[in-house]
Formats: sequence, C-alpha cells, structure tokens
Amino acid sequence: MNEQVLQKLEKILSEKFPFGIPRKEIGKATGGILHPRTEANNDCSGEDNIQGGFKIGRQKIYPVKSVIGKLKSKMTSVA
Repeated sequence: MNEQVLQKLEKILSEKFPFGIPRKEIGKATGGILHPRTEANNDCSGEDNIQGGFKIGRQKIYPVKSVIGKLKSKMTSVA
C-alpha cells in the first residue's frame, strides 16, 4: 500500500514540478512532512539531505525522485 501511495505522489509531483521541487515549496508539496528550513539545515550539515539538489539562481531545487526517496526512508508502518 505504501508503495502505491508513493508512486501516485511521484506522478502528481512530477506533473506539477517537471524540473524539480523548489526548497521553498517542499512543505506544500509534501503536505508538511518536510519543511524548507529543516532541509536547508540538512543541506548545510550534509546529514540526511535530499540527494541530487541543484541551484538555479538562488533557489535550491530537489529532484522529485529524491524527495520521494526521502519520504520513503521516513515511512514506518503503524499496526
């Protein structure tokens, strides 16, 4: 079930953000699960950061697949 949810989310995010998700939009894009300030801190520390991020001008952009991978790593099952 979790895989299906992530696949659907990846499809939706890929359509909405074809070049990647800007860090300032990461909270809205993930329903508040990830936060832009937390991701900025993770990028600076190099720990638990979203892989493959790049900059366009002053904006940090994260690939959709990498964001989905981070969400997958944070998921746990609830009985």
